[in-house]
Amino acid sequence: MTAPADYAPTLLGVINLSPESMVKDSIASGADAAIERAKALREHGVGVLDVGGRSITPDAAMIDDTQEQTRLAAVIPELAREGFRISVDTWSPETGVRALDWGASLVNYTRSELPDALLEKVAAAGAALGITYMPYGDAYRMRDAKRMPYRVDAIVEFLAPRVERARAAGVPEILVDPNLGILHPDTDDYTKTHLQLEVLANVACIRELDCPVLLYAARKPERLARILIAEAVLRARPEYVRTHEPETIQRLLAAAREATQ
Repeated sequence: MTAPADYAPTLLGVINLSPESMVKDSIASGADAAIERAKALREHGVGVLDVGGRSITPDAAMIDDTQEQTRLAAVIPELAREGFRISVDTWSPETGVRALDWGASLVNYTRSELPDALLEKVAAAGAALGITYMPYGDAYRMRDAKRMPYRVDAIVEFLAPRVERARAAGVPEILVDPNLGILHPDTDDYTKTHLQLEVLANVACIRELDCPVLLYAARKPERLARILIAEAVLRARPEYVRTHEPETIQRLLAAAREATQ
């Protein structure tokens, strides 16, 4: 099913403060570079900046929460002063809490454990919380873990109790993310693509959680592959799309509009 002509998801544009990140053109080395990238992303229709301080690349050097927070603290307040809406991409609950104080209004949280302190802070701040499928604990622990199923039933089973806890804590907006971008490193490209498309074909099951859906238009190495996965994401009609290349999303949305004329 194609996206309707009036479909317009909120775009989360990625800004990486981690020099070890795989997508080199998303890296900003300091506040000035981050503001420059933020302005470019906004020109392509990005409504939220998804700012990360730690790479999930499987072979990237591992850093601790302190270094992650040092990177973020130098940039998030500056972006907030420029009037951007900011999401912090982190699996550290302490980093999520501090980022809200620095000016973030969305915690894009990618860890299995969901501490009460983080839920309470997000609720008190009136912020949004993204809950991500991550059965391994976090991306670092995933490196040495045994591969677990990536199926829509496992995803819903993981997300459901966390959504209920966030609701009970008073979090005003909860996004759910099946985590298309992070599959176990042992997964070959053929299997990875099959699993991603299978989840996208069954996103209606995730919608039963009654939350906005956040999907990542995964950054594939080849241009045509990036376009194809972005099109598949848009056909699932998520309310939020996380992307390194918002111009690709905009061109696909324009193509959908033109096809209905």
